Amino acid sequence: MDGADFRFAVYLIPPYPVARSVVEVHRMLRKQFGFTAAERFQAHITLKGFFKKTEEPSAELVARLDRLFARQRPFPVHFNGYHIDDVGIGLNVNEIDGQTNEALATLRAGIVDVVQPWIAPDCDFVAADLGNPFRGHMTLAFRDIPLELQTDVLDYLADAPLPTEPFTARTFHYLAFYSQDWAGPWWETLTWRLLRSWVVEG
Repeated sequence: MDGADFRFAVYLIPPYPVARSVVEVHRMLRKQFGFTAAERFQAHITLKGFFKKTEEPSAELVARLDRLFARQRPFPVHFNGYHIDDVGIGLNVNEIDGQTNEALATLRAGIVDVVQPWIAPDCDFVAADLGNPFRGHMTLAFRDIPLELQTDVLDYLADAPLPTEPFTARTFHYLAFYSQDWAGPWWETLTWRLLRSWVVEG
């Protein structure tokens, strides 16, 4: 899993009832609109998005993530309407009562600090991820949704079983992703494998 064709990421994995609701939306948007990009992923909150790794073995990187998650404690996550940008629609989980979810933001910053030495200089996702402010969200539609259809999709989602109740963040995944064309529509051939899972207690 250290080859140049792979990209890596760290995700927060929601509990089963939340994931089930999000996965139903992914399936319905594929069935009714033909969108497939979001469904190729787990239901998740990105903490560190795709990165191309340096050629050094992953063992020390994983060990450092082990140490980070050994110190981590569960924390609440709240839903706050939609997160909408040029590449998709998601559920906003960035705030609690109108204020930044500091536990989420702090964990994200810690993961970036751990991962950054392993990001290859020619990584094709650095600018898109590290160059923008972190906005925690859970993706519903992604990459293959045209901007002109966002309003139609939002209208369609009015009756969707979207999660609204807060949940406790406990489960985190480190994953490897493969695509046949990282320079093009990479989501069309995306596959992934779980490399490490952490369930934090406290």
